[in-house]
Amino acid sequence: MMEDIFDEMRAMQEEMDRLFGRVFRTRPMLEQSRDIKTADHFRSPIADIKETDNSVIARFELPGADKKDIELNVTDDYIEVKSEKRSEKKQEKMGYHSYESMSKQFYRRVPLPSNVVKADAAKANYKDGVLKIEIPKQKAIEKKKIKIE
Repeated sequence: MMEDIFDEMRAMQEEMDRLFGRVFRTRPMLEQSRDIKTADHFRSPIADIKETDNSVIARFELPGADKKDIELNVTDDYIEVKSEKRSEKKQEKMGYHSYESMSKQFYRRVPLPSNVVKADAAKANYKDGVLKIEIPKQKAIEKKKIKIE
């Protein structure tokens, strides 16, 4: 009787291992993009989005990124930020060789409220590692009341 219980517990453990193994073995991509096949090697920057009466303001933290290395794509549906910076440094002195390689990669795609913003009027600036994007809102469509006769 006791062996039956342990056999059943062992079978349950194997089934749980199999299920969790399947879940964690096939990790979904963090964000989808046309030109990025996998987002595993990109860090996701910290983002803050807030909506005011007149605009949507987004901030992305991109520490160490250069302004020239940032790709920004703003549409009516989403904001997409990508930054890649690579550098190599070699030193060769008498009897001494040194090689350093550095790579900083960020990618994030954030959805926007649909039919609310004017993407073509977006403004962006980058200062002290923070990318700020301000997208004005479209004027609200006024509802017209109709009386039923």
